[in-house]
Amino acid sequence: MSFIDAEQLTARTGLVGGHYSLERQDRLRSQFTAVLEDYWVRAKRGEQFEAKGLLVTGASRVGKSTEIRKLIRDFNDSETLLPDGKQAFIASCVLDGKCTWKDLGRRTLEALNYPLEARRTQSEIWSRVAYQMEEQGVIALHYDECQHVFPKKPNANTETILDSFKSLLKNATWPVILIMSGVDDLRHEVEREEQLARLLRPVRFNNIDPVEDLEEINTICFTYFDEAGLEFQHLAGREFSKRLAFAASHRWGLVIELVLDVCRQVSRAGRKRVELEDFVEVFVERTNFTETFNPFVWKDYQRDFDPEFLASRS
Repeated sequence: MSFIDAEQLTARTGLVGGHYSLERQDRLRSQFTAVLEDYWVRAKRGEQFEAKGLLVTGASRVGKSTEIRKLIRDFNDSETLLPDGKQAFIASCVLDGKCTWKDLGRRTLEALNYPLEARRTQSEIWSRVAYQMEEQGVIALHYDECQHVFPKKPNANTETILDSFKSLLKNATWPVILIMSGVDDLRHEVEREEQLARLLRPVRFNNIDPVEDLEEINTICFTYFDEAGLEFQHLAGREFSKRLAFAASHRWGLVIELVLDVCRQVSRAGRKRVELEDFVEVFVERTNFTETFNPFVWKDYQRDFDPEFLASRS
């Protein structure tokens, strides 16, 4: 007995590999392009300069990481050349849990495919980071979930970390573009260092507006269900979009995850028509709520459910 339906898995791979473009992607790319062009012009002069960067913030599961990963992938595939003819790259790493500046250096080296033994000092590690970035043509570093590098309560170490990030932008030999992304707490940490905040262009990923964004949600549903060859027209409408947005805690990323899970469920069942019950069942699987006490069918769902609690269960 096989646990994998190759045909269904191939179809799902195509859906997951697809990318629905939201307006925020354009904003992110526009800001990155401005930072990149500034870097390129200053590098071409051959003089010492300071790089700029991006500060990308928003609630968890809103889609920041997905959009940034796509931006990085597209840039690295573009074979963009620096003024000296070297190909430019962006490196990225995800932070989790408590992370010291030394830990961050080691993870950065791992992202540069140059792991280093832990016994090295913090200074040695970061010297190697600077050398490897220049050798490899890495002009930008992305730190995802960057809030984890800061202490829970601000202390002297907070100032040191902020100064260290600033030093990456101002490195005399190889300044690097910083892309710092995380939840809204990250913005508050960065704003403690006025000069660092000035060098980082803010990009805010907003949650779904339960009034203004309903048509966009409807379009997302049609886009993915049409791609999967599934009928959705009978469910489409503002009321359904409102319930879907609420069930996803008004997070764009969660909306897309729910829709993809429904695509998988309906296709696996061999049906061509998406039903409300499919969304109910997928929500139950993801949250362990009941089929009756469920935002897709509960009458007073906006009163009786807490969106933030739903996000923690999804």
